Amino acid sequence: MQTDNHLLAKIGQYALIRNGEARVLMLERIGSKTWAFPGGRLDKGESWDAAFVREVLEETGFAVVSMRPFATNTISDPYPKYRVYFDTVVRSTDDIRLSPEHSDFRWISADDFPELIFEDELVARVVSDFLREGR
Repeated sequence: MQTDNHLLAKIGQYALIRNGEARVLMLERIGSKTWAFPGGRLDKGESWDAAFVREVLEETGFAVVSMRPFATNTISDPYPKYRVYFDTVVRSTDDIRLSPEHSDFRWISADDFPELIFEDELVARVVSDFLREGR
């Protein structure tokens, strides 16, 4: 008999959002105090694009206008977690509304990078690459 746990991999999608000053949005997670991009996992039966728009809205209050793939990576946690990062344009970055999962936010530049503690080294690499790319 097959159960819902037959596929133990997880897929996470994350938004790389820049403001008008070309700074990138990072959110501080409440429990770990690490910094991460807005985003999260797909719910069962949810399409990838609906999940992405939902997660960005829930975690920031921002309405997604467009997104394009920027990077991917995989971690084991203890099962594989596939992460996709999107260069994301939102309607406005003026009024952020944090979800209960986050305690703070920062718009960062390359100068702020060394002082933040990221979720893991792969997230840090994506932040660095995205800041370096610019627009």
